[in-house]
Amino acid sequence: MATVVDLKVDRNLLCHNFDGYKLSFDPVPIVRQDIEDKPLKYEMHESEYSRLHTELFARHNLLFSDPWSRSNTYFVNTNHEVVYCSYDEIRGKAREPLVVYKMQFEDNVDGHYKPGDYNYTLRFISEKYCVLCDGKLNYFLLETGDRRRHTDWRLVTQARVTDNTEFRGFVLYDARLDIMQERKRISLVSGHLTRSKSMDRYVVLLTWSYWALENQKAAVWKYFQREELQITGGVYYCAFEPRSESIIVCSNGQLKTTAATRTDALEEIDKFSFSEYFWTQTENDIVVRLFEPAFISLEDYEFSSSPTTVKLKLYGQTLLSGSLYARVRDDLTSIRLEDDRAMLKMVKEKPGIWPQLILSEDEDADEDDPFEEGVEEEPESSEAEPELRFNITDSEITHKISLGYSPPLFTTTLRAGYPAAFATREGVDAALWLQSYQPVNPSDWKVRHEGNLHAFGYVQASKQQRKFTDCCPDLEFAVIAEAQRHVYIYKPHNESAGGLRNRYGPQVMIGKQHLVTLDEDMGEILGMATATNLITLLTAKAVLFLQV
Repeated sequence: MATVVDLKVDRNLLCHNFDGYKLSFDPVPIVRQDIEDKPLKYEMHESEYSRLHTELFARHNLLFSDPWSRSNTYFVNTNHEVVYCSYDEIRGKAREPLVVYKMQFEDNVDGHYKPGDYNYTLRFISEKYCVLCDGKLNYFLLETGDRRRHTDWRLVTQARVTDNTEFRGFVLYDARLDIMQERKRISLVSGHLTRSKSMDRYVVLLTWSYWALENQKAAVWKYFQREELQITGGVYYCAFEPRSESIIVCSNGQLKTTAATRTDALEEIDKFSFSEYFWTQTENDIVVRLFEPAFISLEDYEFSSSPTTVKLKLYGQTLLSGSLYARVRDDLTSIRLEDDRAMLKMVKEKPGIWPQLILSEDEDADEDDPFEEGVEEEPESSEAEPELRFNITDSEITHKISLGYSPPLFTTTLRAGYPAAFATREGVDAALWLQSYQPVNPSDWKVRHEGNLHAFGYVQASKQQRKFTDCCPDLEFAVIAEAQRHVYIYKPHNESAGGLRNRYGPQVMIGKQHLVTLDEDMGEILGMATATNLITLLTAKAVLFLQV
């Protein structure tokens, strides 16, 4: 039974006399740095039409911030080069973009785009290391050196995300460097969208793996895969806890391990009987369609046939077996997956209409086939948004947080080396929560109220065209960026409304709102990062630095 964790609001962080935001006409200085090669952005393929695909591509931030130096940002251009961009706070100018690493396609045989590929994702795990996922099949561990000196990066090792050759297109959700028993270990978790074969919908498969430093002198890293998890909804937050023995996931769907999924599949198989298949025929051929549980491939079937018999098994369970009503051409009998369901096709030796398929059964050839119905759209989940803590040792969900019916407003990194924080709506405010890890008693897992953005939950709900939402590490401002042109900046700790007071209360606090409108030629906003007194925007044509 999972332990329910409550979100306890720290009243000392609240501002009861906050009276909203006032539009400010003060100019926001913008420094523009043009880039030679455009940022690399893959669009959804025509085969990727689900709501999960739309959420995944729409929310992806192509600008990656360095938590140890927030004013340093990186993106990948169309030449598959990692480009460094930075703002010189002392001079008030943008530094020239530098290429710090270029993908070597001789080391990455899958470097060329294929339908289903995703964008690059980059995660910094220490002051000298980062992990790059190519959005296709591979992880790359890169040694960055001292990033404040802008040195070139070096490839340490690379690994394939999973051995399953059917999966392609991964997004790296989190990466973390820990020292376990005086050995370095880099934990990784990535997601892949695949279609469930029995539920007629897409699901997210989380691959939990890690690199271990086997030989410190020779710097030999070995790659291991720990666990695979399946989520039937979208992933709004995914991060490791310190020491990476548990993973925290927020989703509007159920979370299961592959072992539990396989058990459910076997339970479905146990419900099968000979009558649970549907067959249709013409004068010359017969088509048999069968129900099929999730995550079944053709390799899982045991199939044998002759001109007069047919036998089909799945995990040792007989699905179809017996003598046929008449002879068929065995050399033309075939089985394949069509629309994610098993389909058996047989060609009659002599044309004619069969009254039944198997001699031992009396099937009605005119029985309605439910597979003829149209495929329904993927349903919107109406379940509450839970935040779950999955422990690898116990192989189960140990803690649960109920977030109501709204996902987190946004996620952000407040401190370098710490797990990402997530923001929830508490009344009209936005509360930021950070994991509270107890090394002495890891099972006593909690989250603490780290900060508060006054009235920001109410403000964000009104921005229907928002694409990116973030705040600076000291919570002095929050920012909302739309896909085109408009950027909204909110400063909750601004002024005391010129001395205004409630009649029987304290001074009224009023925040400041800035509206920044970019030039039309900037194109789409592809990424955003924040630092103290600085907002960095990545557009299709330039990198913009907004001095807040």
